[in-house]
Amino acid sequence: MYDSGHCRPQSRYPGSRGSVRRSLLLALMGLVAGLVAVGIHFWPERYLESAHAALQRRDYDAARTLLHRYLKARPKSAEAHLLSAQLDRRSNRYDDAAAHLDACGRCGGPSDAIDLERALCSVQSGVLNAESVKRCYDHLNREDADQFLILEALSQGFTKTYHLKEAILCLERMLVLEPNNNYALRRRGWIHLQSEQFAQAEADYRRAVEVDPSDAVARQGLAQILLDVRQDFVEAARHYEQLWPAQQDPTVALGLARSWQLLGRTDDARQLLDDWLTAHPGDPLILTERGRLALEEDASELAVTLLRRAVALAPYLLEANNALYHCLNKQGRTAEAEECMVRIRQAKENREQLTVLTRRLQQAPDDADLRCQVAQLFLQLGQEEEGIRWLQVSLQSHPHHRPSHLALADFYDKAGQASLAAQHRRLAETAR
Repeated sequence: MYDSGHCRPQSRYPGSRGSVRRSLLLALMGLVAGLVAVGIHFWPERYLESAHAALQRRDYDAARTLLHRYLKARPKSAEAHLLSAQLDRRSNRYDDAAAHLDACGRCGGPSDAIDLERALCSVQSGVLNAESVKRCYDHLNREDADQFLILEALSQGFTKTYHLKEAILCLERMLVLEPNNNYALRRRGWIHLQSEQFAQAEADYRRAVEVDPSDAVARQGLAQILLDVRQDFVEAARHYEQLWPAQQDPTVALGLARSWQLLGRTDDARQLLDDWLTAHPGDPLILTERGRLALEEDASELAVTLLRRAVALAPYLLEANNALYHCLNKQGRTAEAEECMVRIRQAKENREQLTVLTRRLQQAPDDADLRCQVAQLFLQLGQEEEGIRWLQVSLQSHPHHRPSHLALADFYDKAGQASLAAQHRRLAETAR
């Protein structure tokens, strides 16, 4: 008999339930694998998108990290190589930019965009050949052009080669496109400062700081004008104090110490200068400032010691020689004081000549002889970094300029860099 309580009907397909489970499991595994594949495919695109955003806000370190990650996943991305080239150019890493442009070409990147980026590299580095400049301006007039980036490169190239009128025209066009761009504001402020247009320079620097309070370059430019020109020591000190925690370099240290000293905070100024000299005993500007402070505090022997060290490091540093001259005269050391006066006269003559040459250079910015003379005056005045920069930029446009190679050879000889000195002497021998 049929017992409904104990007997169950048997399935017509005994293995059907297991099959269903297996099918569902396989379907689920397929779905997960598909989602993973989609994620692997699309996740790196977030790196590229974020790199674009970082580059837009000038966060070059973040952009470089993101692009490196993206290219690790997409090594044949022409777009990423082109963006990396742009990043390296804007960071003044021209060899790296060239390598990425070569890779972009191998990956089938657009030849027109590659050619433009090569032209921008040339112009921005200070090589203003007619073909590169023309290509930049031709692209600038296109409707789809990124005008701001092209103008940025042109403005830098014009500034490096002292085409200041052309540079400021580019910056003003950039500010038409982006009126609150702090980069363009502070660059224009720097050019106004070179032309001693202090009111315009202050206005640009101040506006740049208002737009971006983290812009250390603009804040330092503003602080310098407030200290040296406006003699507003209270506001100058405030800006230097904001700079100091993140930017502990000799220029900020000097500005902060001077501001404090002029505000009567002599103990703070002395401590700051002493701390800096403990870590950097060969800094002639800080030695000079510390020597002047010692002189004001009637510590004559300490002042003489410090100022002699400064003059030994930078023989034609006017401020050091002036302070040492007064100190020696006060002590009756007239013979050594007269040696200082000889250097003072030479330093003043050099500065006057530098003013004349830079004014002439604004009328003839491509004159390699003028540029070399300016560079040599910077070197004589102890501004070695500036002098070397002028010679190197000049040689990019005039690679066969013999006086520039000889000037670099002399500098590297004195600096004990024999191989570099020999290299420039060989280039001078074959130069015109």
